[in-house]
Order: sequence, then structure tokens, then C-alpha cells
Amino acid sequence: MQRFYLDDNATTPLDPRVRAAMEPLLGGNLGNASSLHAEGRRARGEIDAARDKIASCLKAKPSEIIFTSGGTESCNLAVQGLAYANEGRGKHLITAKTEHHAVLHAFQALEERKHFEVTYLDVDADGLMDPDDLARAIRPDTILVSIMSANNETGVCQPMREIGAICAQHKILLHTDAIQSAGKEALDLEGWQVSALSLAAHKFHGPLGAGLLWLKGGVPITRLMEGGSHENERRPGTENTVAIAGMAEAFGFYNQVEPTESERQKYWMEKLWQELSSLGGVRRNGHPTQRLPNTLNVSFLGLHGEDLLIALDLAGLAVSSGSACLVGSVQPSHVLAAMGVPSEWASATVRFSIGLHIHDNDLEEVSRRIKQVVYHQRGLRGWTPALQESVYQEALA
Repeated sequence: MQRFYLDDNATTPLDPRVRAAMEPLLGGNLGNASSLHAEGRRARGEIDAARDKIASCLKAKPSEIIFTSGGTESCNLAVQGLAYANEGRGKHLITAKTEHHAVLHAFQALEERKHFEVTYLDVDADGLMDPDDLARAIRPDTILVSIMSANNETGVCQPMREIGAICAQHKILLHTDAIQSAGKEALDLEGWQVSALSLAAHKFHGPLGAGLLWLKGGVPITRLMEGGSHENERRPGTENTVAIAGMAEAFGFYNQVEPTESERQKYWMEKLWQELSSLGGVRRNGHPTQRLPNTLNVSFLGLHGEDLLIALDLAGLAVSSGSACLVGSVQPSHVLAAMGVPSEWASATVRFSIGLHIHDNDLEEVSRRIKQVVYHQRGLRGWTPALQESVYQEALA
């Protein structure tokens, strides 16, 4: 049975072109980038070239790129590092209730261990935060705001230009977790007026184990680890040269294809939603248009979340319920809860997310399998054929 991978927001398959760029570096003649011998200089050259390439794509300076082990480290370095470096000006921080746990848990740690005060902003039923709420929450001692550009569960894109303008007006640092945005929408450092931005390679068909923090020149940050002077003394530790080179290759490629690929993915997902909506007893979570083109978050009334995910997996469909950072468990989504999604809907929610590898002619088979699973699961939970037909006809009306 052919399997279809529909979980790109969790991690993307490594692109063959990225693999090809990494393979020559896996030989025995690549040293530690901090060493002075030829092998070390070769590694340093690869890292410098990757830094230059990514900076060019971001329209940034190479010195503003800090390589990390991934998105979680990048977000923690931004949130905690910026808070520590600027606490002399105040200890009030602002974020949103729908942030990824890499951000939320970093803020919670600052509250618990360092006595910072955090304001967690609400979102509306579509998952959007109101910039006016941010403006009202700002205080004289506010030093940092962190808002993700696009949500990993629903794909909802926040109004980053408005958020950035408010922070700039009040001279407050703004960090954005743009990990889901990369390769799916344009990253606009200048237009968003951000001070720091986090990325992870495996979200845009690059390798696992590589991420970065873009930090605007002149913005102070406190490193979170000790052990070396790497990354201009901002992130100690021997650099993962091969993964960094792969990340640069992936970022450069997907930065070029993003506009046309986004249109294709948007069309694919809208067609899938049209097919699923005919089932009846389904709802799309998140703003219908202000979202990433590759993401569709759907709740199925009357079903059990874990049973549904297992059944879809057995049907050859790799999907998830939302965040992939809960060690395989299916837990109630804090994102859907913040949006006010009723528990009877939120308990059986599936996130479909696609990438470059999915083909247009896959849609019909994917849709057929999802419908088959839903009908079967509803039957197991007491939905009679007559009831299912009634809900179906209601959806068509």
C-alpha cells in the first residue's frame, strides 16, 4: 500500500538535492571548525559559506546569524537570552497563549526561576491576536515581546507588520518564532521590525539537528551555555558543519520556489477541505485565509483523537493531532483551547500539512482514504448509516 506523508509541520523529508550537497562533507577529511589545520579550515569555510548564503536570503548580515541545534534551542536562546541581557530596563514580558511550547516553557521558566512577569495574550476564535491587545498590555517596564509568525498547529499567520510597528514605537525587542513560516511565506525582517527570528532546518526539507537565531546587529543577548567562544561567544559548542551546510542549501532553494509552491499547496489544501467538508460533522480550525498554504487543521465530531490517528496511519496516511513535541502522546491542544474550540470538537482533531513531495494527483486517493476511515470510525462509535447519511446531506445543503 502506498503511504502518503501529510505531517510536514512536524518534520519534512530531506530533499535529495540537500542530501547531495551534504554527502561530500561526510568523508574523513572534514575537521573541527575551530582547528587551524587544513581539515579544520575546510569546515570553517563551509560554515562561513552557509552563513553568507542564509544571510543573503534573509537580507541580513552574516554576523547576525547564530547557528543552533534546532528551533527549540533558538527560541530558548532568544527568549531567555534577551530577557537576561535586558532585565536592567525591566522585567515584564509579553507573548501569546498559542505559542509553541519552546517559547511558552521558556517564558514560564523565567517566571518561576528569575521572577519575571509575563502577560499571555488571548487570541480570537480564528486564532488571531489583536494588535490593540498588545498595545494595551505594554508597560514602562516591558522589555520583550515574542509572537510566532505562523502557528504550527493551525497555520494561522499573525499580523507581524502591525505587531512590529507597535514594538518599534515603544522601543521594545520583538522575537518571532518563524519556524513554520520558512519556505511557506516570505520572511520580512525589515517589514516585521523584529529584533530576533528563529528557524529550524528540518521544517523546510533540510536536515535535523540544525537551526539558527537571527539577531539584529547591536542587540545584546546573554548566552545560555558555557564552554567555548563559538558563534561570536553567543552559543558555545562545536558546530554541526554538515547539517549547517545542508540547512543553507535547503534555505536557498526553498527561498526561490516558495511563491509558486505556496500557490500549489494552497490549491491542494482547499480542494482537500472541500472534499472533507462534504462528510458533515467537520470543522476547520483557524482563519480560513490568513494562514499558511500547506496547513489544514480539521476536527471530526463524535470521534476519538488517538483512535482516529491510528486508523489513518493504518490506512497509509501519516498525520498528527498538532504539535509533534509531546513525545508521541495525544493531549488536548492548548492552541485550540485558547481559540475557544469546544472539547467535543477539539478531542478529535487532525492536522494535515504538506510539502514539495506531495503530488497533485495524490489528492483523490488521500481524500478517499480519509473519508473511508471517518465513516468506519463513526460506525464503530455508534453512528448508524442513516445518521451518517443525514449528516452528509446536511453538509451538502
